[in-house]
Amino acid sequence: MKRLLWFIVGIALGIGLALLIGWQWLPVQRADSSPALLRRDYQEEYLRLIAAAYRVDGDLARAQQRLAELPPNSLVNVTERWIAQGKSDAILIPLAQLARDLGVSTPAMQPYLQRGTP
Repeated sequence: MKRLLWFIVGIALGIGLALLIGWQWLPVQRADSSPALLRRDYQEEYLRLIAAAYRVDGDLARAQQRLAELPPNSLVNVTERWIAQGKSDAILIPLAQLARDLGVSTPAMQPYLQRGTP
């Protein structure tokens, strides 16, 4: 019985010490970051998600705000590269539609704009 009591006391002290260290002595330092600081593949995924969100909600201003956090021309560059790589229509159509609605349309995007039209 005495062993069990010391075990429980040890566990409680360990949890208490861990909370003290984590919350008081070494708390998490949060920093504002930008999608421009992400690796290229994560930036491309972020771009794909922006286009998918735009296709659902149609909020062009919000999409522009999100795109402003990425390097310039990244939408066109990624879209054209992915077209050349043969990515699926489900990925390329939202990207091409977003680019068109932002006033950018390239010959490579035209087939995807026609496929995305109901």
